[in-house]
Amino acid sequence: MEQITAAQFDDLFAAYLPLRLSAFENLKIVAGVLAANGCEFEAYEIKAQLESNSDTQAAQLIYGVKWLQQWISCGRTNGYQQPILLIEDAALIELATAVKITVPILSLQQISFMCVETAHFDHC
Repeated sequence: MEQITAAQFDDLFAAYLPLRLSAFENLKIVAGVLAANGCEFEAYEIKAQLESNSDTQAAQLIYGVKWLQQWISCGRTNGYQQPILLIEDAALIELATAVKITVPILSLQQISFMCVETAHFDHC
């Protein structure tokens, strides 16, 4: 199966990568962008070891999207101001913990409204 490159990921999600939203909002963005581009994907709640700020890495529960044999992290499930990241090392994902979830698919216009609304409330 085909894998995506970091450049392809950056091109597809360029407008959303600078944003720091909740993990579930990021999940809706990723799902909406992929759906709008006719991509097949699956969304999961899964454990991953993404932060390496100490010698002992603890797995965190994240929202992740599997697309073309690669994973996109939408952030910690309880996290706010989370980045959207391409996970380049699939070994960081604990597949045994994967729980498939259903994500509401938003249109690109709905995603834009969601981002504007979030920006408005962040600055009030």
